[in-house]
Amino acid sequence: MKERIVLFISVFFFMCSCSNTSEMGIEKLVSNFVQSSLPETWTYEPIAYSVTDSAMSKVEDTKQYQELVEAQARLDSSFIHDETIGYYEEMKKLKSKFTPHYIGKKIIHAYLCSTNFGDSLFINTYIVGADGDITKSNTTSVYVSSPDSMRMESTKKQLKQFLDEAVKWK
Repeated sequence: MKERIVLFISVFFFMCSCSNTSEMGIEKLVSNFVQSSLPETWTYEPIAYSVTDSAMSKVEDTKQYQELVEAQARLDSSFIHDETIGYYEEMKKLKSKFTPHYIGKKIIHAYLCSTNFGDSLFINTYIVGADGDITKSNTTSVYVSSPDSMRMESTKKQLKQFLDEAVKWK
């Protein structure tokens, strides 16, 4: 009985350490990706990472759906109302038939950059595939004045909590 308990505890700690390494590995991948994509004159300061979550495909990302959106956007005025309704119905049909599939891990990363124009806060969502490839989406940036270090630490904690909640929204 004691052997089973020891084995169970060992497996539990092993599993916990593997998931932390995986999350830390994803954070490192994202950090390297950001640093390599910034201009040389910018400085990078990581602020917070959300928890990782599974990323699922979306119908809006399929080529067929994007072609319908583009075709609908090319239509001009209300004279072609029937064609607009036709595209809308096709998109609705695609959505009803679409089955999402796993595409990787999703993580949100907030970081500060000192740019040539001042400091900016960036909040980006990254999808990391099983092969380690990174795709970026939902980029947001805001100009910020440089706060004092006390306020910055408080802001970092609040931002981390916000990011953890944000990753659960979708």
